[in-house]
Amino acid sequence: MKQFNPSTLALMLAGVAAIALARPALASGLHGSHASMLHQHAVAVGLDYRFVRTPAQVKALVADSALERITPTEHLWLSNVSYPFARPAVRDFIEWLADEYADATGSPLVVTSLTRPTSRQPKNASPLSVHPAGMAVDLRIPASGAALDWLEHELLSLEQAGVIDVTREHHPPHLHVAVFPEQYARYAAQHAPAVAPETQIKSTPIARRVPDVLPARDSTEDAWAAFFGGSAGLLVLGLLAVGTPRRRTAGPSAS
Repeated sequence: MKQFNPSTLALMLAGVAAIALARPALASGLHGSHASMLHQHAVAVGLDYRFVRTPAQVKALVADSALERITPTEHLWLSNVSYPFARPAVRDFIEWLADEYADATGSPLVVTSLTRPTSRQPKNASPLSVHPAGMAVDLRIPASGAALDWLEHELLSLEQAGVIDVTREHHPPHLHVAVFPEQYARYAAQHAPAVAPETQIKSTPIARRVPDVLPARDSTEDAWAAFFGGSAGLLVLGLLAVGTPRRRTAGPSAS
């Protein structure tokens, strides 16, 4: 193993700290984890949700009002959704998020998947997936970078509040969101504004609107990033790469 003198080690640590500070604090949540999948599954089991195996079982839950239809609106679009149903709280969450997204971006929120029977799950789906419980929704990745920034920030903020779990999937690309019904109901009661008559979406360009809802950067953070972001940062990355093989991990999709 390569040895470093104290001054080199100090530089490495300072560079690593600068790189970490230069990244949004919430970004790590998009990678998901096995622990988050276990948590999602445990919530569904704790609520005594049935994990449907067949299309007939989906139909039965709809007939019992355990699952409710997601209806497309001006702000909410469905794209190739075979089973447009979800738990009532999940429906409420999707409709609320679609309105917020449309207000911030001027575009509709696009849902690509909702409840899925286990017999219709993709091959790379996790056995812990809560899609068969009607507790998850997949969202299309927006083409606009500014719209994606807004959506990811909003979802990660809700994840930090314990309302959802969000994972960015790549095969195919989408945002997988597991909604925790009881936590969302409490969050909505505390934060959702009073229902008002529908108003026309403002036409202000998204490039001017999105920064208003993104977190403000701390001046100290910017100072550190600027100090170490140049040649020192490159040096640190080179030192870290020496003799440190990268391990790759693979796992099933959250969907």
